[in-house]
Amino acid sequence: MGQAYFITGTGTDIGKTIITSALYLSLQTLGISVTIFKPFQTGINVENHTYPDISWFEQELGVKNPGFYTLEPETSPHLAIKLTGSPIDEKKAVERVRELEGLYDIVLVEGAGGLAVPLIEREDDFYMTKDFIKDCEMPVLFVSTCGLGAIHQVVTTQSYARTHDVTVKAIAYNHYRPENLIHRDNIETIEKLTGLKRLACLPTFADVRKDLRTQILELLGDQGYIQQLKEVFHA
Repeated sequence: MGQAYFITGTGTDIGKTIITSALYLSLQTLGISVTIFKPFQTGINVENHTYPDISWFEQELGVKNPGFYTLEPETSPHLAIKLTGSPIDEKKAVERVRELEGLYDIVLVEGAGGLAVPLIEREDDFYMTKDFIKDCEMPVLFVSTCGLGAIHQVVTTQSYARTHDVTVKAIAYNHYRPENLIHRDNIETIEKLTGLKRLACLPTFADVRKDLRTQILELLGDQGYIQQLKEVFHA
């Protein structure tokens, strides 16, 4: 039986899909059975009528059937559901996670937005992202940027996770520039404040289709990165 891991952002548009892809390619290259699952995807590309994250996983990574519930409005899932009247059953999404855990050693589950995003509005309350995480018994990986605001975003997201008994395993950073003092200090400060270990730091890619795989090969040349992967994913 495999294990699902939930990948969430500490903010909006910070590159969860790139980090998810990097982890997928890294684990795959190490010979580990891995897949990606995007249970809730909002925001259709009106030009080609595709859902960007799902399309990327399918076309660029070759992941089979990564999507589940797709909603055209580019909003929070709970609002997209209200706008479209789409019937959504969170139990079926949980069941799909279980099915994938039976087929793969590792399932990377990419969230929609951050940890406190509401997924479904019910009569008296909301079914939240953290509820889905707990129903699936998934540990979490954070994705963050490195610049101004990163410390606050990570610390407050970590506080929310602790309040709701959500286990956070590690953090990965996007848009990292090693020559930038703020980036370096933010990462060090976040680790001191939260105890979260840095799994990877990815740069801003000029051409992500071409450069991502090259970056993965560079990362896998670092035994420290490989050891971190094995510790986080029990691989």
